[in-house]
This record gives sequence, C-alpha cells and structure tokens, in this order.
Amino acid sequence: MRIDTLHFAANTPYETKLITDPDRGVRILPVEVARALKGAMSQVVDAGTARRISGSFKLQDGTPLVMGGKTGTGDNRIESFGAGGRLIGSRSLNRTATFVFFLGDNHFGTLTAFVPGRSAEAFKFTSALPVQVLKGMAPILMPYLQPGNPNECKPPQVAMHTPPAAGNVSNN
Repeated sequence: MRIDTLHFAANTPYETKLITDPDRGVRILPVEVARALKGAMSQVVDAGTARRISGSFKLQDGTPLVMGGKTGTGDNRIESFGAGGRLIGSRSLNRTATFVFFLGDNHFGTLTAFVPGRSAEAFKFTSALPVQVLKGMAPILMPYLQPGNPNECKPPQVAMHTPPAAGNVSNN
C-alpha cells in the first residue's frame, strides 16, 4: 500500500492536506546518525529481542539480507495507588506489540498486534509475536525481495507533466 495524500479535518478551520512530492527527498538525519541508528537496529535482530528472525531472509545465492528493527510491547493500564504507594487497582486499556523493521536497503515495514479494551487483560503476548509473524511471512515475501526478479517491488512510475505552451491554453 502506498499513501500519497493525507487529508485531516476536512471542511473545518483546521483542515490540513499533505501531499507527497515523489521527486523531492529531504535528508532528515545526518549520514553519521543514520549509519549509527542502522547499526543499532541491526543489533536488535542479530543479538537482541528480534534475534529469532536473524538469517530468515536470504537472496537466491544464500546471502542474508541485512536486517534491523525495533521491538516494543505495551501493557497499557490505569493503576490506582493507596497510602504508602500500595497498588489498590489495575485496569487494562489495551495491549500492543510492535516490530518496526528494514529488510536490505529498499524495504521496511511495521507489524503491530493490538487488543483493545478490557479483554486485553486476557492476553500476555510480547513483541516476539510480530517478529514471529514476519518470520513466517518470509517465504511469501522473498520473491518480491530478489533483485532482478520480475516480482521485485518496483517504485511507482512518476507521470511526467508538461505544462501547455504559452498561448495554447484553452478555457473550454
């Protein structure tokens, strides 16, 4: 899925419309910071909380795709405390587990498991869940990740827009 436009608060004083410009890239982080962040995210897969997926994505020649990510688990509750800091009540709002990742230089994504409301109290999953889901998806995704493969993910074609020449504008 590709999102090119976001439209918020239509027909209100706060209306905001965001439209991407595919021809314009803006560097947000200095190269050194991006390189350090990529290294830290690679360690999450190589030796951290997402290590179960390490080596799961390989090119046809057996070379593993460089992979990295960040895991996160949320047990979001409202807790009430009494005198002396004693916990007197705890109510679950929701439970989340997320894995944000990159696969090689050109692919990235986010997987989130989410249970809303009080029923979240019955669930105990962690960020290992979306990591395992992505690992299970490896056979499905690999054909799209192989360079030169006809199934390879390709960037969208940008339509060329040529404005009409001066004097050739029609008001019809």
